[in-house]
Amino acid sequence: MTLGWSELHSQLIAGAMEKKEFFSASFELTARCNLQCKMCYVRRSANDKIARSKELSTAEWIRLAEEARDAGLLLLALTGGEVFLREDFKILYEKFMKLGFILQILTNGTLITPQIADWLAGMPPSKVSITIYGASPEAYQRVTGFAEGFDKTIRAVDSLLTRGINTSIRTTVIKENEDEFDGIFDLALRRELPLGIVNYISPSREADNSDPLGNRLSPAELFRYEMHIAQRQRQVRPDNDASKTRTIDTMDEDAFFSQIADQHKEEPGSAFPCTAGSCAGWVTWDGRLLPCGLLDNPESYPLKIGFSAAWEELKQKCNIIPACKECRQCQYQALCEHCPARLYQETGRYDKPAPYLCALARSRMEYKKACTHKKDRH
Repeated sequence: MTLGWSELHSQLIAGAMEKKEFFSASFELTARCNLQCKMCYVRRSANDKIARSKELSTAEWIRLAEEARDAGLLLLALTGGEVFLREDFKILYEKFMKLGFILQILTNGTLITPQIADWLAGMPPSKVSITIYGASPEAYQRVTGFAEGFDKTIRAVDSLLTRGINTSIRTTVIKENEDEFDGIFDLALRRELPLGIVNYISPSREADNSDPLGNRLSPAELFRYEMHIAQRQRQVRPDNDASKTRTIDTMDEDAFFSQIADQHKEEPGSAFPCTAGSCAGWVTWDGRLLPCGLLDNPESYPLKIGFSAAWEELKQKCNIIPACKECRQCQYQALCEHCPARLYQETGRYDKPAPYLCALARSRMEYKKACTHKKDRH
């Protein structure tokens, strides 16, 4: 039987995790961005000369990519900041493609012109993932400080789709755009695109004077937002052709809860419920190898000791990170998205429960019990 890509991807990841072999990475090419989103955990202005001077050079990124390939890297995401701010992005992208990586680009889309879309179509990535921050220029002004970003982003999405480039969209929820979900949902629906939701806003990873937490929803507000998403995603909208229907990924409340539980199953002997530090890593804009983009430690330095040695060092450091015993014994654990990165960012410790995550998990569990009780009565 022929495997589809999703099944093959899952098998490859599972095998890499079991063997603790390097397989997947994110290269954070820059910390600079042309938008100033209030919730971003690493945010420097587009013209930040100090940040630019500390970014890895073209040659350094290529060296790291070659060494990472030799260490086993196959899946590579290019992220930032905003990757298209780098003047050498085309050089890096084409080199990474020639190295044989399966590439994904994460971008805000505002800098993707028709010319860039044409160039990408000639050597297409596996996916371009674009974050949409609202369904109107007014929402973009509130969230990013750049009202024109809305039209630029939508034009980018449509340009990529017109050229047959695999494109996905996602959104990040904060107070300034929590009422925008329906509009964003409809944008996705009209284009028959999956819509990803980033529901967790982390404290800033770097000391850049930003305050992401000042804009995130409270646990109660976030839970209500999640339930609204689940209800909307059950809907199917008619196409112009009455014989057809179209929809984006559907999910009711049961499926929503199951997805959370499946995504956060901790591996035996590991504090991490994901691939971080076992088969995946994150290289920052200034050259540090981290388990994931949220954590600022542990870290290793691949440009100093070589990528393979840095990966082995990082794995050893991740192996000694303690799991939170209190979280593992909690009655809400199955519906809690706790992990070492989130716990550390919230509390300063890997093994201390985070009240914000606890409150959200409690709301989910209480709602699930109420739904189960209601079904049993009927």
